[in-house]
Amino acid sequence: MKKDIEIPIVTDVEVVIVKEYNDDFLQDAWYAYLFNNTNEPIEAIMVVSKADGELNGEKRASSIFRHAFPSLAAKESLKIELLDEAVFKLNNTFMLTYFQGAKLYDKNFVFPAQSISDEALTQLKFSDKKGILAK
Repeated sequence: MKKDIEIPIVTDVEVVIVKEYNDDFLQDAWYAYLFNNTNEPIEAIMVVSKADGELNGEKRASSIFRHAFPSLAAKESLKIELLDEAVFKLNNTFMLTYFQGAKLYDKNFVFPAQSISDEALTQLKFSDKKGILAK
Protein backbone atom coordinates (compact mmCIF):
# COMPACT_ATOMS: atom_id res chain seq x y z
CA MET A 1 0.00 0.00 0.00
CA LYS A 2 1.11 3.54 -0.70
CA LYS A 3 0.63 4.54 2.93
CA ASP A 4 3.23 1.93 3.94
CA ILE A 5 5.95 3.38 1.70
CA GLU A 6 8.35 5.63 3.56
CA ILE A 7 9.93 8.32 1.42
CA PRO A 8 12.83 9.79 3.42
CA ILE A 9 13.41 13.54 3.21
CA VAL A 10 16.86 14.81 2.24
CA THR A 11 18.28 17.04 4.97
CA ASP A 12 21.80 18.33 5.50
CA VAL A 13 22.93 17.26 2.03
CA GLU A 14 23.28 20.18 -0.40
CA VAL A 15 24.20 20.92 -3.98
CA VAL A 16 25.83 24.36 -4.03
CA ILE A 17 27.29 26.53 -6.79
CA VAL A 18 30.73 27.88 -5.79
CA LYS A 19 33.07 30.29 -7.54
CA GLU A 20 36.75 29.56 -6.98
CA TYR A 21 40.12 29.92 -8.65
CA ASN A 22 40.91 27.45 -11.43
CA ASP A 23 44.62 26.75 -11.90
CA ASP A 24 44.12 25.51 -15.48
CA PHE A 25 42.29 28.65 -16.66
CA LEU A 26 44.24 31.01 -14.36
CA GLN A 27 40.99 32.70 -13.34
CA ASP A 28 37.89 32.15 -11.23
CA ALA A 29 35.43 29.51 -12.43
CA TRP A 30 32.02 28.24 -11.30
CA TYR A 31 31.62 24.71 -9.91
CA ALA A 32 28.77 22.60 -8.59
CA TYR A 33 29.66 20.98 -5.26
CA LEU A 34 27.98 18.28 -3.19
CA PHE A 35 28.15 18.84 0.58
CA ASN A 36 27.38 16.03 3.04
CA ASN A 37 26.64 17.88 6.29
CA THR A 38 25.27 14.78 8.03
CA ASN A 39 27.06 12.63 10.60
CA GLU A 40 27.05 9.55 8.33
CA PRO A 41 28.62 8.81 4.95
CA ILE A 42 26.47 8.68 1.84
CA GLU A 43 27.04 6.01 -0.82
CA ALA A 44 26.22 5.05 -4.41
CA ILE A 45 25.80 8.72 -5.31
CA MET A 46 24.31 9.66 -8.69
CA VAL A 47 23.98 13.27 -9.86
CA VAL A 48 22.24 14.11 -13.13
CA SER A 49 22.49 17.73 -14.24
CA LYS A 50 20.83 19.69 -17.01
CA ALA A 51 19.94 23.23 -17.96
CA ASP A 52 16.78 24.23 -19.83
CA GLY A 53 14.56 27.19 -20.44
CA GLU A 54 13.81 29.88 -22.96
CA LEU A 55 16.26 32.30 -24.60
CA ASN A 56 15.07 34.97 -27.02
CA GLY A 57 11.68 33.24 -27.32
CA GLU A 58 13.27 29.92 -28.24
CA LYS A 59 13.36 26.79 -26.07
CA ARG A 60 16.90 25.73 -25.22
CA ALA A 61 18.43 22.82 -23.33
CA SER A 62 21.93 21.69 -22.48
CA SER A 63 23.25 18.19 -22.68
CA ILE A 64 22.46 15.94 -19.74
CA PHE A 65 25.47 15.15 -17.58
CA ARG A 66 25.62 12.10 -15.34
CA HIS A 67 28.08 11.74 -12.48
CA ALA A 68 28.57 8.74 -10.20
CA PHE A 69 30.57 8.72 -6.97
CA PRO A 70 31.11 5.67 -4.74
CA SER A 71 30.79 7.56 -1.44
CA LEU A 72 31.18 10.85 0.42
CA ALA A 73 32.25 10.90 4.06
CA ALA A 74 30.33 12.78 6.75
CA LYS A 75 31.05 16.54 6.89
CA GLU A 76 32.91 16.38 3.56
CA SER A 77 32.32 17.81 0.09
CA LEU A 78 33.20 16.96 -3.49
CA LYS A 79 33.30 18.82 -6.77
CA ILE A 80 30.58 17.63 -9.15
CA GLU A 81 31.30 19.61 -12.31
CA LEU A 82 32.61 22.80 -13.88
CA LEU A 83 29.81 25.09 -15.10
CA ASP A 84 29.80 27.17 -18.27
CA GLU A 85 28.45 30.69 -17.66
CA ALA A 86 26.32 30.37 -20.81
CA VAL A 87 23.89 28.08 -18.92
CA PHE A 88 23.26 30.67 -16.18
CA LYS A 89 20.51 32.18 -18.37
CA LEU A 90 18.67 28.85 -18.07
CA ASN A 91 17.20 26.87 -15.17
CA ASN A 92 19.90 24.54 -13.84
CA THR A 93 18.71 21.32 -12.20
CA PHE A 94 20.79 18.78 -10.28
CA MET A 95 18.96 15.50 -9.56
CA LEU A 96 20.66 13.77 -6.63
CA THR A 97 20.16 10.15 -5.59
CA TYR A 98 22.13 8.33 -2.90
CA PHE A 99 21.98 5.71 -0.16
CA GLN A 100 22.49 6.47 3.50
CA GLY A 101 22.27 3.42 5.67
CA ALA A 102 19.69 1.16 4.03
CA LYS A 103 17.54 4.02 2.70
CA LEU A 104 17.44 5.53 -0.77
CA TYR A 105 17.26 9.35 -0.88
CA ASP A 106 16.33 11.51 -3.85
CA LYS A 107 16.06 15.28 -4.33
CA ASN A 108 16.13 17.85 -7.12
CA PHE A 109 18.14 21.01 -6.55
CA VAL A 110 17.08 23.86 -8.85
CA PHE A 111 18.92 27.08 -9.61
CA PRO A 112 16.46 29.30 -11.52
CA ALA A 113 17.58 31.24 -14.57
CA GLN A 114 19.75 34.27 -13.70
CA SER A 115 20.16 33.12 -10.07
CA ILE A 116 23.86 32.28 -10.42
CA SER A 117 25.90 35.48 -10.16
CA ASP A 118 28.61 37.15 -8.09
CA GLU A 119 25.92 39.16 -6.29
CA ALA A 120 24.16 35.97 -5.16
CA LEU A 121 27.25 34.49 -3.45
CA THR A 122 26.89 34.19 0.33
CA GLN A 123 29.06 32.72 3.06
CA LEU A 124 28.05 29.07 3.55
CA LYS A 125 27.26 28.10 7.15
CA PHE A 126 28.83 24.67 6.72
CA SER A 127 32.01 25.64 4.80
CA ASP A 128 34.66 28.30 4.48
CA LYS A 129 33.53 28.79 0.87
CA LYS A 130 31.08 31.31 -0.54
CA GLY A 131 28.33 29.79 -2.63
CA ILE A 132 24.77 29.83 -3.90
CA LEU A 133 22.22 27.43 -2.42
CA ALA A 134 19.45 25.94 -4.58
CA LYS A 135 16.01 27.47 -4.26
